Amino acid sequence: MKMSSSIALSFLLLLGLASSHNILVFMPFGSHSHKATLIPLVQGLLERNHSVTFITNQESTDLRYHKMMYNLDEVVVPNLNYSMLDPESAEQNFFELAAQHSIRSQLKIFRHLSSQIDKVLEYTYTDAGVQSVLRHGQFDLVLLSQVVSYAGYPLAWHFRCPFILSSPNVLMTDSAYLLGDSEHTEYVPFFLMAMTDKMNLAQRIINTVITHLLNFFQDTFIFPRIQPTIEKYFPGAPSLIEMKANVSAAFANTHPAFSYPRAYPPGVVELGGIHCRPAKPLAPYIEEFVSASGNDGFILFGVGSIIPMDEMPRQMLDVFIRVFSRLPQRVVWQWRGINKPANLSDNILLLDWLPQQDLLGHEKCRLFLTHGGLLSTQEAIYHGVPVLGLPFISDQLLNMDKAVRDGYALQLRWNQIEEKRLHRAIRQLIYKDTYLSNVKRRQSLLRDQPETPLERGLYWTEYIARHKGAKHLQLGSRDLNRFQRSLIDVYFILATVTSLLIFVSWRCLRRFEFFIRFIKFDLF
Repeated sequence: MKMSSSIALSFLLLLGLASSHNILVFMPFGSHSHKATLIPLVQGLLERNHSVTFITNQESTDLRYHKMMYNLDEVVVPNLNYSMLDPESAEQNFFELAAQHSIRSQLKIFRHLSSQIDKVLEYTYTDAGVQSVLRHGQFDLVLLSQVVSYAGYPLAWHFRCPFILSSPNVLMTDSAYLLGDSEHTEYVPFFLMAMTDKMNLAQRIINTVITHLLNFFQDTFIFPRIQPTIEKYFPGAPSLIEMKANVSAAFANTHPAFSYPRAYPPGVVELGGIHCRPAKPLAPYIEEFVSASGNDGFILFGVGSIIPMDEMPRQMLDVFIRVFSRLPQRVVWQWRGINKPANLSDNILLLDWLPQQDLLGHEKCRLFLTHGGLLSTQEAIYHGVPVLGLPFISDQLLNMDKAVRDGYALQLRWNQIEEKRLHRAIRQLIYKDTYLSNVKRRQSLLRDQPETPLERGLYWTEYIARHKGAKHLQLGSRDLNRFQRSLIDVYFILATVTSLLIFVSWRCLRRFEFFIRFIKFDLF
């Protein structure tokens, strides 16, 4: 009897292994928030007995339990931890950059990031762990983060397997095009510009030019520049343009509850809110602090995993401290940094690390002061908490503009922080019921789905691996260039034929008019 049970167990184990896949997840450059969009998917794949090799730039603390299992191999490339700030502006911090013109600040960051492209490739492919993966690995699927995804395109070519692009935000500008669709710049705003899906003519022109210029700059200048480096580590590799065109699918961190809706080709799957989860019990000392707030509740203040709070200018810091001390609510304040302020009132608690979702999901949470990162915005909606947005750069501006339009947030720029304005905004968000009702409406939209984003992501990851790229879902338009997809060639032919018919008709009428005149002259 024991033997038959062990045979059955062995058979089930072998059956599970036979249906599992070897998956390579490549995220060479990502902050904690960027990784949060992939970690739940990796955990789900591991729990389904798939083998995952995860190449990244820092150890994933959320995967520590899974590292004791046989099916996870995390390869950390430590040299990839470089600063996002422009080295020429090292003396400036995020608060100073945010106070400047937003476009100028973003250009500085992009200039620096583009200068690091060769280093990303060098550090990644000279790493001993990555080289071991290249020599010994065999994979059914590659899952690439869209942050510096160009560094991962050669992996899918090397292992001869399909790949999926995973965006920590909306789809990057050329993803939909690669899958056979258009960027739809007539209503899809560029993700780093504070525009809506209803643009006037000038905005549509700017949106179209910037979107296509970015694609053109990447394909014409960046890719040819790094192609020799790619061929150094992958001899015989095709061009990056050819390799990226083989994408099988794309995961977008979007949902109509917080993103502008848009048309997608079959290969795009929306996984917005994949990291959101119900709140867990708080640590006893935090629970004691927030519970003591009574019916007034508490305010949560955090600006993400990158920005040190002790870089805030002293004058600005004093404004926050004075405003918080005047409030009946208690304040849980994320404080990353060595230098902590000493002149705090009793209603303020500083924490190095925030259990953010557990605090947002607490019944006494009344307001969330946030930098407006996409994940924080999603968490606020998921847990139904109004938002005061304090955006720094990049997509945070667009996220907060959208939140204000949706009626569950107000927004202040860092150069607008002053005591009266900050105090008025906080009180308005807490005591005016419309903000709470609007965020609860968004919460219901986000949660009203036939399956969770994680379940959807797991299904489509396995589907693409199981069907070896799912070529049957690929649109025929992938083989057409931009002119053909936009029917410019068809419209040109139709316009030419129409013009020719008009011209011929005009010539015929002229001849007919001449003939009539001739007849009249002959008769009279």
